[in-house]
Amino acid sequence: MCKKWFVFFWLLILASACQAHTAAPTSAPTVLPPTATYTVTAPAATPTPAFYVVQPGDTLSAIAAKLDVSIEELQEVNHITDPNLIQVNQKLIIPGLTPVPTATVSPTPTPTPNVPPQLEIVEVIGRGAPGAETVIIANRGRAVSLAQWTLRDAQGNAFVFPNIYLGSGAELRVHTTSGENTPQHLYWNRETPVWEESGDTAILADDRGVIYAQKPLD
Repeated sequence: MCKKWFVFFWLLILASACQAHTAAPTSAPTVLPPTATYTVTAPAATPTPAFYVVQPGDTLSAIAAKLDVSIEELQEVNHITDPNLIQVNQKLIIPGLTPVPTATVSPTPTPTPNVPPQLEIVEVIGRGAPGAETVIIANRGRAVSLAQWTLRDAQGNAFVFPNIYLGSGAELRVHTTSGENTPQHLYWNRETPVWEESGDTAILADDRGVIYAQKPLD
């Protein structure tokens, strides 16, 4: 009887030992769902047209060469019929350039040329007849704005020029009669002649009264 209890006792000990060495189940790791990634695309900058502001002494051909475009393209996009007539501070659209906006940079002002204008009163034709009288003025030097300049005779009759730009090598005609001004023809809108007196003088002066050309008339 004692021997049976002894065997039963050792069987219990062995069973307990087996349970102690059995590994406890490991809990499964928690898997988190992937986080969604969002890509934000910045809106493309809207291109803006490029401009060039006409400076004193500029000509359309010189501007075209400076900006590497043709003079014909400049004329077409800016609706310029005569390339010799552009105005100081006139804003020109530069064809083919649409840069993305960047930080504003102040342009370096172009100094006014020290070379004085070289203008000539070439001829006064049709003297004494208001419908035919015409003064022909030629620019022999750099381009110049004639705004507020005057063309007058020795008696004090004066024509005041509108805001017009005379290019280098260009000619301009001032008619005594009435008409519609164009880049090449200006009209005094007089009914009586100006240049009928013998020994009269045609005088061209700037807005300060400085005389740049004069022509004695026989």
